[in-house]
Amino acid sequence: MQSQPNSSNTPQSVATRFSNSENVSRTTMSSREIANVTGKRHDNVKRDILAMLKELKIDALKFEDIYLDGRNREQVQYQLDREHTDCLLTGYSAPMRMKVIRRWRELEQQEGARLAVIANGTKVVGELAILECFTRLLKPAPSSQVLMLAQIAKNNGLESSFLPGYAIDAAPDATGGSSIPTKALTALIKEHAISSTAPAFNRALAAHGYLKTLQRRNSKGETVDFWSVTEKGLKYGKNLTSPQCPRETQPHWYVDRFLELAKLVGKA
Repeated sequence: MQSQPNSSNTPQSVATRFSNSENVSRTTMSSREIANVTGKRHDNVKRDILAMLKELKIDALKFEDIYLDGRNREQVQYQLDREHTDCLLTGYSAPMRMKVIRRWRELEQQEGARLAVIANGTKVVGELAILECFTRLLKPAPSSQVLMLAQIAKNNGLESSFLPGYAIDAAPDATGGSSIPTKALTALIKEHAISSTAPAFNRALAAHGYLKTLQRRNSKGETVDFWSVTEKGLKYGKNLTSPQCPRETQPHWYVDRFLELAKLVGKA
């Protein structure tokens, strides 16, 4: 078997290029690799390829590829796709055909794994982009953002142990360095014996710019309204992701600032 100055396997990270600059992925097999797998001399394999292409009336330049040998000299090889490799092998012995078939199986498995990694990476990037938009538009509390990141990691089989187990949810002007307790509006109205229903209180908060109404589409294509704390309202409360629907927010209000907020909207 002719010794080859360079490895017959094209590096996985570098796509081979034809002389006419057409990219080649690892879904091709070079004439040097065919020679290496079958034990034939490379010049004999090239001769067989040229004879096949001539018979098929195909321009050999379409498959020609230049590589550098051990002396850094330009040499010609041919990059064949699966179809033309199979055609070439019909003139070879059964053992030779089997060797190349097994090598093709290896290449296809490698290509499949590479594509799976790319697809998974694209999915993660897409989910992170959605999270970024969600954070920018709905301003969820840090604890909710951590939960969403953990869910993205879980969805994609990624390690998430580096994420903090605890996030500080506090007003922008808070200085304590720890989370401030919050409760839902209904609980706070009852706790402070305020004579108002939750819907009426929410409308008052919206009228004063502390809440706003956002919308989403449900599974039936219907429009669903939900409340979200505004930038102004973040001094008095935070947005949690709703347990019923992660795509909408659920306002919670800081316990020790609620009476101040109630006075501001005329509900104290």
